[in-house]
Amino acid sequence: MKYNLPLIAIFLFVAACTTQPKSEVENVTGEFLFYDNAAILNTGSEIYGVVVDDKMRELHHQALTVQKDSFDMVQVYIKGVISENPNKEGWPQVVTVKEIDSVAPSVPLSNQMIEIRTE
Repeated sequence: MKYNLPLIAIFLFVAACTTQPKSEVENVTGEFLFYDNAAILNTGSEIYGVVVDDKMRELHHQALTVQKDSFDMVQVYIKGVISENPNKEGWPQVVTVKEIDSVAPSVPLSNQMIEIRTE
């Protein structure tokens, strides 16, 4: 029995190291758009697909109140879980909305210059 104890200890150590890490809820801010049964979230540095579920539909319903048209992205502040996309199509990572903090119209980019010429 004394020879099996180290073997059991090594087995338990390896099993503990290979378990999947728990998904953590993160604060996520970005521009959200739901169109044609697909949703995306653009954070400025990353673009995520958004899992279409009841919470995402609630987010879309709130976004409709500030959207100018169906292609207008809105600024959202959510808590969600970011994970690898299980589907082959779409973005490599997806976010599952867990909590909606706020929804606001997107702020126009101030660093873009528009030149209007009249001739």
